Amino acid sequence: MSLIADGKSNAAIATELRLSEHTVKRHVANILLKLDLPSRAAAAAFSARHTGPDGP
Repeated sequence: MSLIADGKSNAAIATELRLSEHTVKRHVANILLKLDLPSRAAAAAFSARHTGPDGP
């Protein structure tokens, strides 16, 4: 979630985590679905609300 909140693209996340872009796309979609969030921007806002100033 923090990588999404940082504004990273699926491709950038895939590179950082050494996963395929398709795998990241599925994980992001599952996160949004499970948290009932409509977009990556909403996920970033959710992450900001649920972490402290120094991280989770």
